[in-house]
Amino acid sequence: MNGFLAYAFKNSAVGNKILCPCRKCANSFWREACDVREHLICDGFLKGYTTWNFHGEASSSNVNPDNSDGAVLIEESKEDEISQLLRDLAGGLDDGGNFEDDNSDLQPSDDLIALQKLVEANSQELYPTCKKYKKLRFLIRLLHIKLLGGWTDRSFDLLLDLLNDALPEGSALPRNFHESRKLIKSIGLRYISIHACENDCILYWKEHKDSNSCPKCKVSRWKSVRNSLDGKHVYKVPKKVLRYFPIKKNLQRLFLSSKTAALTRWHDEERIRDDFLRHPTNSPLWKDFDDKHPEFAKDSRNIRMAFATDGFNPYRSKDISYSIWPGICIPLNFPPSMCMKQSNIILSFLIPGKHAPGHNMGLYFEPFIEDMLDMFTKGVRTYDPSKGEYFQLRAAILWTITDFPGLGYVSSCVTSSEAACPDCHFDICSLRLGKGSKCRFWHVNRLKVKI
Repeated sequence: MNGFLAYAFKNSAVGNKILCPCRKCANSFWREACDVREHLICDGFLKGYTTWNFHGEASSSNVNPDNSDGAVLIEESKEDEISQLLRDLAGGLDDGGNFEDDNSDLQPSDDLIALQKLVEANSQELYPTCKKYKKLRFLIRLLHIKLLGGWTDRSFDLLLDLLNDALPEGSALPRNFHESRKLIKSIGLRYISIHACENDCILYWKEHKDSNSCPKCKVSRWKSVRNSLDGKHVYKVPKKVLRYFPIKKNLQRLFLSSKTAALTRWHDEERIRDDFLRHPTNSPLWKDFDDKHPEFAKDSRNIRMAFATDGFNPYRSKDISYSIWPGICIPLNFPPSMCMKQSNIILSFLIPGKHAPGHNMGLYFEPFIEDMLDMFTKGVRTYDPSKGEYFQLRAAILWTITDFPGLGYVSSCVTSSEAACPDCHFDICSLRLGKGSKCRFWHVNRLKVKI
């Protein structure tokens, strides 16, 4: 116990407190050394907690029992990034050590329970005597390959059946994709389904949450309505659904790891400052934004983003008349080598539909805009593991990335016919060509072109 306490407080991210590993606290509450010692003597260690993931130990650790002063020496051959991520996540689940409650009957939150499941999966062997892979690491690798290969859920189930049959008895692998997804969902990768009018009139949320038809076009909200066999349940299938990934949660996830949390300050602390345009920070727009909003610019961890959207045909096929419009946010605080990488891109929402929403696209931006306004004015309380402190995280969108038709949909401006230029508007002359039905433009005060 003395060796554990010495090691745990040496690696503590919050100073004079650690998560108590006794059977009652179960790594859910921050305690001081005297309290942890008392709990461990009275209640004992949490059963099965042999790898100290919450207290600085990676899963691949060697223990030297011959330490003369009673301390446990941990020699890590390689840093376990998943264990480090779990430790950082544990530090941000409450007030980072300021939580005081001596009531042992207090139940841990859902986030703490979910984190405990991840820790158990990260310390559980893939099968008995397996030394190379833990359950969580192997499952993450499998799901990553599924994503890169474009596998269907059915093919993933077949692979899990084969692996469970091939691996020795006592395999910890889940039986199907549904069980795998339940474990990964505990990380918080979820979206909100918001029903929409078939004709892009309204979203069925807020005051229209319980409506069964659109108040504007009177079209029904449901594609089908059927009763269960016993008549106790009614199953309703909506005609159109917006998938919204809460931007606040996604931005907070940038601070789950101490490595990415430190990189959010790169643009202010590590970039080269000269007259060359090396990073968006050097652009006039970024500098003008900082001058206009000094409170926002005071904390370099606040996120500046670019927003991009465009329509595409799903399933890698152009032969189908179906168009999906994703909304993508790109944080720009990071080094240039990270800014436009796929791992740095945040999916904010998915607009479904057989056809593009056109100039009604602003309707589907409403949940996203509402959260972004709140993020800019108030922010959200976030834990920074790289500094071991809480701060008020804020965010703003500085740029949009679209093609010219998409610019018209996103900005609700005219990008076609005689007034197509979004800068000049009506201060131009235009002429529609006889062949091809295209318009040609010239500015009134700058240039006169003979057609």
